[in-house]
Amino acid sequence: MTLAKRELQEALDRQAATNEILHIISSSPSDTQPVFEAIVRSGSKLFPGSAISVALPKGDRVDAVAVADEDPDRAEAWRRRFPFPLSRDYMHGVVILEGRELDIPDVAKAPNRDTTGAKNFLASGYRAVTLMPMLRDGKAIGVLGIVRLAPGPLSDAQLAVLRAFAAQAVIAIENTRLMNEFRQTNSVLENVSHQLAKYISPQLYQSILSGERDVTIESKRKKLTIFFSDIVSFTEITDQMESEELTALLNEYLTEMSHIAEEHGANFDKFIGDAIMCYFGDPESKGVKEDAEACVRMALAMQNRLRELQSGWRDRGVIDRPFEARMGINTGYCTVGNFGSLDRMDYTIIGHEVNLAARLESHADAGGILMAAETHSLVKDWLLAEEQDAIMMKGFSQPVRTYRVRGTHEELAKDENFFHHEDEGVVISIEGGRADRQKTKEALERALAQLNR
Repeated sequence: MTLAKRELQEALDRQAATNEILHIISSSPSDTQPVFEAIVRSGSKLFPGSAISVALPKGDRVDAVAVADEDPDRAEAWRRRFPFPLSRDYMHGVVILEGRELDIPDVAKAPNRDTTGAKNFLASGYRAVTLMPMLRDGKAIGVLGIVRLAPGPLSDAQLAVLRAFAAQAVIAIENTRLMNEFRQTNSVLENVSHQLAKYISPQLYQSILSGERDVTIESKRKKLTIFFSDIVSFTEITDQMESEELTALLNEYLTEMSHIAEEHGANFDKFIGDAIMCYFGDPESKGVKEDAEACVRMALAMQNRLRELQSGWRDRGVIDRPFEARMGINTGYCTVGNFGSLDRMDYTIIGHEVNLAARLESHADAGGILMAAETHSLVKDWLLAEEQDAIMMKGFSQPVRTYRVRGTHEELAKDENFFHHEDEGVVISIEGGRADRQKTKEALERALAQLNR
């Protein structure tokens, strides 16, 4: 092979080695060892008759993290020379402490050949050594070393290869450091986010986290369905229970109710002692009718679950009196958004319709659900509700039409005394246990006569 061809082949080999190392760096961002192994493996191919190593300071010692030689026995013999003290008595120590290259063509003729490190080096059978500092911000964080059996200097091209390898080792270390810092920071943020998520609704949390919503003082008008509930005679219950028992019972109740609210897609606004306030339609809405349906179904599920809880509490002797909730639901336009100061704000809803939902809750029966007329109009096709006497409520100039929820048609149909039929232009609901049989029969006969005309 001519000199020109040999030089070309060496250049191609150096380029291939560099590309391999860069590929490993990109594919192993969190682990430096594969990169160190690739560097010494490539070095042993490019520098026959040499051992190449990557060494890092560890406290007051220097240890090899990767060693390679075309002769495995020589590689193992060189590895056994590590670790040794981080001291200027050792050539690696000089490079790390002073941050400079060390290139000795013949250690046996070097001025410092009598040092402990030089003597150990010569005892290993090697004569020449070149050590490259792995520099980060001007400070050596490791050493790339090549030791050779035969004395003699390295060419400029060979030195350039070693410098490139040292730089790649630093890149690998820096990548790992940054990746670990990123993971640690991400872990902290995840923990903080998990904790903060307990203080705001899942929908609001996700919209802020995704960047869809800015944390600024602003508001808008939206049609929402609002829900309020509280425990009947809660003050009397608190007087009859120890604070620890009451806290456990209340937390169990609120936990169960909040799970149901989340399952139905409610935006959980706040707990107010034993009271719950949530709403549907913001930040996400499936439509006014669908939001109203979700809210009412949530309220029904809450009442069913509370009855189950109450039964369990009685069996355990936790309570000896009814533990029931009143619930109020209203649909209407509200002002929704961030309210407060630039430093501290609350995402909530305000307005006439919110107040009405709260008033409805206070007028509901124990264990019952009371709706306003608009909510009823949105759910009446699948829900049976009984209109109550209009109520004059504080803050409202006109009596408010209200409806007491009886149950879904599907659930009521399981009762033999209940009949429901619905088709286009026809809705028939009969509660046999409450209906006046004669009047109902006469009404059905008139309807039939009307159809036969």
